[in-house]
Amino acid sequence: MSSSKVLLCDLCIVLLVGLSFVLGEDRPHTAPSVDEGPKGNCSCGGFPTSTIDANDLPLLSQTPGLMVKCDSEGENTCKSLCNALATATKAKGPEVLCNRLKNANELKLSAFFKVCELPWTYANLTADEPLCCDDAKVKTCPSMEKNNTTDTTEAKPVA
Repeated sequence: MSSSKVLLCDLCIVLLVGLSFVLGEDRPHTAPSVDEGPKGNCSCGGFPTSTIDANDLPLLSQTPGLMVKCDSEGENTCKSLCNALATATKAKGPEVLCNRLKNANELKLSAFFKVCELPWTYANLTADEPLCCDDAKVKTCPSMEKNNTTDTTEAKPVA
């Protein structure tokens, strides 16, 4: 096996063990210490824009079940998780979104996260390409059709 494959396998094992440690449920349940502070759920959401109003609701959202502190540390943890989930779902994301939304035109979904009762916060991640859906099926957006065409010019001889 090549050294890059071994390194990749080692990295996967480290990530799995680390994730199991962070999300593990079999740790002893003890009374919270005084400095832990309040905790709440981490939620991830997708909005059609990177700027939202306080009353806007996400087009889709997920609460992965991670309890985090209601402070900047918890926000950073939640943001990292939501960005990882958004990145991991890029391959199947368009099909899932179109199935849920049915119709969409030039949608560029932006990732947001929410901790405890705090407002939704932009996670600094927006889709690279727009999404178009017609009757729950992914279709090529008109803007992408324009980008994929090339202008042809007549070749001129060099003097």
